Amino acid sequence: VPLLLTAALLLDRFLSTETRGRMAIAKCGLVSLVLLGAFAHTGLSAHRNLRITHQAWRAGVKDWMYNSSYWEPSETLKYIRTISEGRVYTNNVYVTWFWDRTAPLGKHQPLPQVRLPEVMPRIMRRTEGDGVHIVWLLNSKSSPFHNYDALDIRCLPGVEPVAELSDGVVFRVTAAEPFDADRHRARKQRYLKQLLEQAGERVVRADWDVYLGEGKLTYLKQPCAPADTQAKFVLHVTPADPADLPAYRKRDGFDNLGFYFDRRGFRRGDQCIVVVHLPDYPIDRIRVGQWISGEDRTLWEAEFSGSR
Repeated sequence: VPLLLTAALLLDRFLSTETRGRMAIAKCGLVSLVLLGAFAHTGLSAHRNLRITHQAWRAGVKDWMYNSSYWEPSETLKYIRTISEGRVYTNNVYVTWFWDRTAPLGKHQPLPQVRLPEVMPRIMRRTEGDGVHIVWLLNSKSSPFHNYDALDIRCLPGVEPVAELSDGVVFRVTAAEPFDADRHRARKQRYLKQLLEQAGERVVRADWDVYLGEGKLTYLKQPCAPADTQAKFVLHVTPADPADLPAYRKRDGFDNLGFYFDRRGFRRGDQCIVVVHLPDYPIDRIRVGQWISGEDRTLWEAEFSGSR
């Protein structure tokens, strides 16, 4: 803005200069060129802005825009709409409400932002009757506001998973049992051990080992330092039938399911584990890796068949 005001002042001073003959013509021509350049810059900037906005809407890259096409293929949001009774507690109540607009008043509730031992008592005090569900959206940016994650919820007493989806987990509350820290810790250890036992066939040996199991990928790194989890994970899934892709991904030819460790990963001692549930359609190829977007640099990558 200061530069624009300075340019306008200089242009005004220049126009107020008295000129005659060819100098007047030259002055008008120069001013016209300056104004044409300014108008062209404004028009091109507006066009670029519209193009970027359209691209963001089409590609759905902004997961905090609730009306974005990013959320259209969400398996978790589709599942939530099938829950007809009781309350649904979630780590992003705004997006669940937006995509379940016919829901009765009070169906969608925010997960309490309290310490883990207080989560279930707080939920049960607010809820009357049966049919309580907890939904954890793995791609939600609101998760950092909770000091617990999907693994913590899974291992709570009186909670059982009912749907393991590509972008979230749905739990049903079966009982209100007291929280026991030692028991909860032991359940987490058993669950992570079970994940590794059921990981499936190792298909990649790189910075991270990748296993392909029944409808899921398991990433494993040991030993694992905090720096190993900072870069974004690449996950491109190419379906056997391109018609299975979401509308905004058809032009790309693959589904981009990239993620960050802090939304999907677990730590177990010096191990880092990530489990990703794959889309429910026949898969032709899968490409995995890690990529630093700020440097446009790939740390590691691999590609393999998804039909094993």
